[in-house]
Formats: sequence, structure tokens, C-alpha cells
Amino acid sequence: MRIFKRNRAFTFIELIFAIVIIGILAGLALPRLSHTIEKSRIAEAVNILQTLRDAQEVYNLENGVYTAVPDDLDVTIPVSKNFLAPTTAAANPIASIERNAGGYQYTLTIDADGTVSCGGTENPANICATLGCSGGTCN
Repeated sequence: MRIFKRNRAFTFIELIFAIVIIGILAGLALPRLSHTIEKSRIAEAVNILQTLRDAQEVYNLENGVYTAVPDDLDVTIPVSKNFLAPTTAAANPIASIERNAGGYQYTLTIDADGTVSCGGTENPANICATLGCSGGTCN
């Protein structure tokens, strides 16, 4: 009597199902990863804004007003590849920085009291809320 061994291989249908499941999982994970990366970029921008706020406070103590000219401040802000050059203002908000790349378009601002706010040109509440800035204010 002859005994046949059964081949132990995946069928084409099983491979297709595995690929579809992997595709669905990747489709769910990639947007979350993208937002996580963008949140780290926001942390970079908030750090820049805090530095500008501190420099604005020093300038205000010395001159009695805030400056709209970043070169007047005694601070060097490194060039960011994620954001445009930050700007300063003589009134609230005293500094701002803008992102317009990677599908994200928003501006972060900081007031004299240290409140960082987020606003976008296209549906700002949605962009800011997606990035973790509830009510337009980032913590």
C-alpha cells in the first residue's frame, strides 16, 4: 500500500487573504504614525516659540515694549526644515511660526503669557484638534 504525503504549502487564496489583512492593518497604522510625527514637529515649534517669548520678555524689560524685528532679540533661532522662519510682533501674539508642508498647513502663535495657539487656513479646528491642540490651544 502506498501512502501519499500531503503538500504543506499555502494556497493562492490564503496568500491573497494574508496580503489583504496586512494592507488593512497598514492602512490603519500609517495615518496615526503620520500624526505622531507631526506632533513631534509641533513640539519643535513650541520650543522655538518659548525661546522667542523668553527673548521678547527680556527685550520688554529692557525697552518697555515688545519688538516686531526678530534681529533686535538677543537669541539665535536655528533654521528649521519643518517650519518657515518664525516672526515676532510688538503685540499679542508676540511670536508665530507657520507650517505649510507635508499636507499640513497651520500656524502656531504664542502670547505674552505663554499660551500657544494653533490656527489653520483650511478648517483650523479640525487640523489643530487632529494634532492634539484642543480648542485651538496647544499644551
